[in-house]
Amino acid sequence: MRNEAGPLRVVLVVEDDDPIAELLTGAINEEPGYIAMRVGKGPDALRALGAVNADLVLMDIGLPGMSGLEVLDHMRKDARLAKVPVVFETAVAPAHAKDMRARGIAAYVKKPFDLTEIVAFVKKLAPLSRAHATRSG
Repeated sequence: MRNEAGPLRVVLVVEDDDPIAELLTGAINEEPGYIAMRVGKGPDALRALGAVNADLVLMDIGLPGMSGLEVLDHMRKDARLAKVPVVFETAVAPAHAKDMRARGIAAYVKKPFDLTEIVAFVKKLAPLSRAHATRSG
């Protein structure tokens, strides 16, 4: 996917709560150079990641069918997905942050979150200047 400035950065939003998902995808899609795609279940996230070259995954931990942590574990075992940054948006206590970082997340934001914080993570972890093709092939 390209726009006038170059390749679009694809953010996969994995969130089963429709209002939250709409807020997240809306905020990301308003940013020039970024496009958000959304799925609502853990297994759907794995299928989407197999089909799309995502630059970042923004994911809830509590998902139907498979938790966000299980999705993350599958991603880290797949050579193509192992380095895709993952940001969890979660209501879990900060005591779980160490376990999440040990599993390889880039960051987490605690619910309720500030949309500007989410957009800042997107821009930091999937910058427009990064070569889109670094993980392909």
